[in-house]
Amino acid sequence: MKHLVIRNIGPIKDVDIELKRFNFIIGPQSSGKSTIAKILSTCEWVEKEIETTRNEKAVGSGADFKSLVESFHKMEDYFDQDNDSYICYKTDYIDIIYEHKDLQIHLKRDVPYYRQKICYIPAERNMVTLPELKGYEFNTTNLRSFLFDWYRAREFYTSQNKTNVLELGVQYYYDADKTTKNDRIQHINGKSYDISLSNSSSGLQSLTPLLVMLQYYSDQYFTEYDFKNSFDQDTKVKKMRSALTREVALTQYQPGFREEDVYNLVNRFNDELHRNVPRAVEIFKSYEEACNRLLIPNRTTFIIEEPEQNLYPFTQVALLETIFRLCSSGRKHGCTITTHSPFILNYLNVLIARYYKHVNDGVQLNPDDLSVHVTNDGYLTDLMQQNKQTGEYSINAEDLVEAMRYMLNEYRKVLGV
Repeated sequence: MKHLVIRNIGPIKDVDIELKRFNFIIGPQSSGKSTIAKILSTCEWVEKEIETTRNEKAVGSGADFKSLVESFHKMEDYFDQDNDSYICYKTDYIDIIYEHKDLQIHLKRDVPYYRQKICYIPAERNMVTLPELKGYEFNTTNLRSFLFDWYRAREFYTSQNKTNVLELGVQYYYDADKTTKNDRIQHINGKSYDISLSNSSSGLQSLTPLLVMLQYYSDQYFTEYDFKNSFDQDTKVKKMRSALTREVALTQYQPGFREEDVYNLVNRFNDELHRNVPRAVEIFKSYEEACNRLLIPNRTTFIIEEPEQNLYPFTQVALLETIFRLCSSGRKHGCTITTHSPFILNYLNVLIARYYKHVNDGVQLNPDDLSVHVTNDGYLTDLMQQNKQTGEYSINAEDLVEAMRYMLNEYRKVLGV
């Protein structure tokens, strides 16, 4: 369960959305799609930070939370000046409520949380092709976070490990030996051409970073993952282990223990552990499992802005297939996507139909895992609809083809047909 309510922030007046594994938000420019995505990503990050530190005060106040949203996502002046802005984010693991400048957080300590990787892929992703980025100091924003994730992902795709860019007849690879223009686009045959990504088409400049990030953070990232103990991380791990010692180990070892007895209890427990006392060994096993849940990510949540940028409709369809295929390749990754594209939302119906008809030669989409909404005048409208006779779900995409219908009618009118 994941529920998000937003009121009076930027273009958003009142949004109430139950989030699923896959979420799509379509709407006109400046209608609030990115506002929803950015607030969601902030709440998910706060959830992760609090869960992994076991500290409900990791974000100390409403002012800290507001500042985090504003600075990380460049949303200054979005919050209502009369302090009527409201955010409520509730999951199986945590409740986060921002109201009247006050922040309330409740951590549900009895529900096991599994660490996730949160991967925000902004609309400005083609910025990775700019040579001016090298050595540029970014503030702590979603662009900086994206760039760090990108720099890690691209190094996996060397000249010995090139990756196809969908079925477009080209490959991407990273050439570490070049002083500039390390990101390369090569013809699939390896001979016809080999150019810098920055010199490729606008579609490839938008698509390639997105595709590389999706591929790496749905698969190889988990193979390569190692927890680097910087001072800050090492401090967090110590605090987390200390909290789990109390929450997991000592609550089983001696229920109702007093804080002043912790030191002696830990020493006694360690002594029994070294002597392989079965009960102590079993408790330590559950403690280590809890540590691993919070230290090692087991899935990625992607938040993607406008995946269709500069892409031909059939390429958009191929990209959507790839997104669902990668998100379903072993781990239960999820994504939230903002879009202007009626092609993307209409094609979701094809994936749903495959699920109902048990078509096995393509990606399927269980509608139970999907939410689709359209933004309009600060509100959301749910586009999922159910056939009363069959009980099957689909997306009500009629209004999304209104522009095409209008053009066709105008064309016929001019021709006098």
